[in-house]
Amino acid sequence: MNVRKVLEVIQSQGTLTRADVMRCSGISAPTVSKAVSALLDAGLLEERETAEFSVGRPGKLLQLPRFSAQVIGVVLEWDYCSVVASGLDGHLHEEKLDRFKTPKTYEELIETISNKILNLVEKQEIPALGVGITVPGLVNSNDGRIFLASNLHIVDGQAPAADIASRTKMECVLVQKSTSLSLSEKTYGSGQDVEDFINLDVTSGFGMGVFTGGQLLAGQQGLAGEIAHITVEPVGGRLCGCGNVGCLETVATDLALTYYVSKRVGKDLDFDTILKLAKQGELDITEELNRTIDFLAIGVAAAINIFNPTNIFVTSRLFDLQKDAFNTLIKKAKNRALKPSSNSCEIERSKGNKYLGAVAGIINHLANGLGPRLT
Repeated sequence: MNVRKVLEVIQSQGTLTRADVMRCSGISAPTVSKAVSALLDAGLLEERETAEFSVGRPGKLLQLPRFSAQVIGVVLEWDYCSVVASGLDGHLHEEKLDRFKTPKTYEELIETISNKILNLVEKQEIPALGVGITVPGLVNSNDGRIFLASNLHIVDGQAPAADIASRTKMECVLVQKSTSLSLSEKTYGSGQDVEDFINLDVTSGFGMGVFTGGQLLAGQQGLAGEIAHITVEPVGGRLCGCGNVGCLETVATDLALTYYVSKRVGKDLDFDTILKLAKQGELDITEELNRTIDFLAIGVAAAINIFNPTNIFVTSRLFDLQKDAFNTLIKKAKNRALKPSSNSCEIERSKGNKYLGAVAGIINHLANGLGPRLT
């Protein structure tokens, strides 16, 4: 736990000396020294000399590696997948981001991603400590298999982390997308100093990751906090990828809005096209946006009532469509939620992104190997 605490202090505070770590963590000097040694040996920290003009004998500076070590993030999506390298400090090497159309078969998906990871690692010539893989679906944390990916059925019942690990010979972990975004917010974003918060990912699906008491809520199979498939339109609702009708996921996401706008105009449009046309005044999406936000407010209010968080971070592009869209969501969600809970809950746009989510997934996995989070 002390090793994990030292790592988290440096993640949140940045470059520190051992004395700084001791003051920030409240851990004794000998324990800090042992923890730092363990982190250096694991490759999760690096140290460098202080500036030449420093007076006296200042301690060496400790920091998360940016260029001396890396992790790989893999994002699986229904339309496009991505592979990106990152330093352990969350600095994405975006010039090496590889985004490609999602293959049609699972076998091709695994082969393509494995080759791209190996090519990236070979070109970088930097030690790669592991691979974090995110998927917009339900992941069994016990065996790493995907129960269901409503919009990416080629991975249903599969274990991508194990299959990619066998091809790349690298340590891999599979994390549900909403969980990874919560880890991103906790590791690099506004959730660093927050003990009870929720991250809602309502892009291609409706995912929720929950931190309570400083710990990630998992449940017996890693499925705790799953509200995407709560029925909100029992009559006349759309068929969901889970097989039921009228799930929250079918009406309260970016993808849901694209479906209803496309249906009205009579042709398939992607979100970027809808955003462009709306900004140019060539497409009025007010009706669909209001409907989507109404249902999203129901989901946000449910999350507030069930988990009583201090913060909810929402990942979505819906709020780029109209200037006051996010404020409208806040107002509607708070009106639906119980006042004692909603009055003390801040609803904000997430500062993380799907790439950082994948990176945070593998870094959290490596940190878990050192010890549990100290609360």
